[in-house]
Amino acid sequence: MGGQHLTWNDRIAIESLLKAKVSVPQIAAVVGCSRRTIYREIQRGLCEQLNSQTYEMYTIYSAQKAQNRADQMHDLHKGRPVKLCPELAAHLEEYIGTRHYSPAAAVREILLQGLALPHISTSTAYRYIYRRYLRLCSIDLPFGHYRKKKEEQEQYTAKSHRNDRSIDDRPQQVEARTDVGFWEMDTVIGKNAGPSRCLLVLTERKTRFEIVRTLKSKTAQEVLRVLGELRHEFGRDFKKIFRSITCDNGCEFAAAKEMEQFAPIYYCHPYSSWERGSNENQNKLIRRFCKKGKSMANITDDHALYISLWMNNYPRRILGWQRPADLMAAECAALGINFPA
Repeated sequence: MGGQHLTWNDRIAIESLLKAKVSVPQIAAVVGCSRRTIYREIQRGLCEQLNSQTYEMYTIYSAQKAQNRADQMHDLHKGRPVKLCPELAAHLEEYIGTRHYSPAAAVREILLQGLALPHISTSTAYRYIYRRYLRLCSIDLPFGHYRKKKEEQEQYTAKSHRNDRSIDDRPQQVEARTDVGFWEMDTVIGKNAGPSRCLLVLTERKTRFEIVRTLKSKTAQEVLRVLGELRHEFGRDFKKIFRSITCDNGCEFAAAKEMEQFAPIYYCHPYSSWERGSNENQNKLIRRFCKKGKSMANITDDHALYISLWMNNYPRRILGWQRPADLMAAECAALGINFPA
């Protein structure tokens, strides 16, 4: 009975065999478990009894005491009662399954709305999903589900930017995240890299406000086009809100001198994506809509706008469950900047 718990009949057998002076190895063979299991069971079921002839106390194994202890431990490990009601289940399924919220954000959103629903923790929400209490599964979660092992890909040498600004030269003010206007820039590609359609993403470091635009191709010319459009949209406030941009060494950011007309450009060290940590974490949110390995040939400007609106109105734990859109609006209002919606 390897891996199974002892039953009431097993404990009765152990008690009888011990009274008959049968050895522990023989008892284990009869019950069908290991000797170590029998030794532990005996220790858990020991109790004192009175000898009716000598009136002395002696220690003996009691099947009843062992069973009572087993029942008590079973009750203690049943877990907390399920707080899930149809209304709460519907809200969790809506936010996690349809709106692509994480369980933590979904729980927080329900709390912020002040809905008359049971309050649950993030770990409880995950437990309800894994136990199939909700019409959700692991694939609806941003993390925690099975991922295919990446195939080994050909390594490419990153472009050297020796004559351009390095991240080492970036002002300390940027690292502090106390002021608004310092951005990180990257591209999110689909199944095919090179000239195929992709997304240009810019992340504001303090507020985590996100700008998502489509690129017709992953080229420096397309990046310059989008930056030019942003400058036109922001008008005279562009320089106030774009005080610096940090990017990697990708070919699409090779036109350093041309990009400098928009803002000071700083380049990370080759193969050091953690130096744009905010950008990389935001890209994980975008991947909820644009899966890796899937083509972006049909992605439109409306898709990019929807993703950016979703991200900027998504409550973030790192921001104290505030929304990037609200934080950016407050920062711009304090600076007297008319920030486009």
